[in-house]
Amino acid sequence: MQNLQLLARRTFPALILLTLCLMAAQSAHPWLLKWSGQLAYLPFLAMGCAALVAIKFSRSRMTLYCVLLLLPYAAQLYSGQLWLNPDTVPLPLLLMAAMAWLLWDKDRGFAPFNALLGLGQIGLAILIAYLLYTPLTTLSLNWLAPVQQWLYPTYSAHFSALDVSLYAILLLTALLRIGLSPTNNHCVLFVSLLLLPLMQWHGPQQLLSIQLSLLSIALLFLLSVILDSHNMAFRDELTGIPSRRALMQYVQTLGKKYVVVMADIDHFKSFNDTYGHDVGDQVLRLVASRMTRVTGGGKAFRYGGEEFTLIFPRREPAQIVPHLEALREDIANYQMVIRSPDRPPKKTKQTAKSRSKKSSPGKQNVRVTCSFGVAERSSRAGEFMAVMKQADMALYDAKKAGRNCVKTRT
Repeated sequence: MQNLQLLARRTFPALILLTLCLMAAQSAHPWLLKWSGQLAYLPFLAMGCAALVAIKFSRSRMTLYCVLLLLPYAAQLYSGQLWLNPDTVPLPLLLMAAMAWLLWDKDRGFAPFNALLGLGQIGLAILIAYLLYTPLTTLSLNWLAPVQQWLYPTYSAHFSALDVSLYAILLLTALLRIGLSPTNNHCVLFVSLLLLPLMQWHGPQQLLSIQLSLLSIALLFLLSVILDSHNMAFRDELTGIPSRRALMQYVQTLGKKYVVVMADIDHFKSFNDTYGHDVGDQVLRLVASRMTRVTGGGKAFRYGGEEFTLIFPRREPAQIVPHLEALREDIANYQMVIRSPDRPPKKTKQTAKSRSKKSSPGKQNVRVTCSFGVAERSSRAGEFMAVMKQADMALYDAKKAGRNCVKTRT
């Protein structure tokens, strides 16, 4: 469900932009048609800039996409022919096969061997699609007739039922891939695939549609790199929540009234020592997911290690303590199941306490708890770092009080 939400959030804006470009092209405004003829080189410039940025950030797939998307545009612009042979497979369909293949691959960088490997994959995908297409055209495809009837009459002369079916299969394959990993990079690459069927027919409006679409895709490629770079700088890679750098950026927007909460996972070292660092990472992700659900207007950050920071703007400690207690109980009541540990558990006192009586062979239920220290901005602690220090001292009080509790410093 979370992947579907990410997929929708990262794909719909790109689809809306692409749709607006197509609607503008279909309007056939005289100014746009004049621009289309005089500035036909703009898509090359835009995609070239996107490719250079992709190279700078080692986005080999995006770079290859830029080149492959320009091939049918150049073929139509300078030769008016989009087929390798008028009686065989359309060039856009071959390119979609290669690009869908690349979507399942990973960014390999631009080392000579990796670059040759990427080009080899493209050539292999195009060859397979080319060899499969011709035999399929000789088969009886009457059962595909309903597919052709779904096409708008204007486009039916440009697409056979076989073309539509193969386009649909390739798009569904690509959609499955981004459903498994709906990153900004994957989503924008998928949206760019939607341009290829548009490149299979001719005419002034269609050429304008392709030009506007290529410009929008170049813009989306650049935005994707910017968003991913922002996430790398301000998001914690392990937990997915804002990082310490994002916290220091966020505090600059705070007013004169706020509460800082320092939270720490109890006995975190024992999880790593007993079950291994993989389980420790699971614990961090679990706690981070619960921290982001805190009520009362708080915003969660990973401060470092097993420490988290919660910021409550325009609040007082008395107002947020009930919300912290609810968060503390939510974390403590969650039974984390560990299956097939990488190493045999050490027989420590803490491990014995954390096991559930219902644990079965091969499984262990462990209990995760957190301690919280609360401090507010005041005349005595007016700077953010001073408030942080007070919250850290309150966290130390919570540890001394037996852990799994909330303590406040005034």
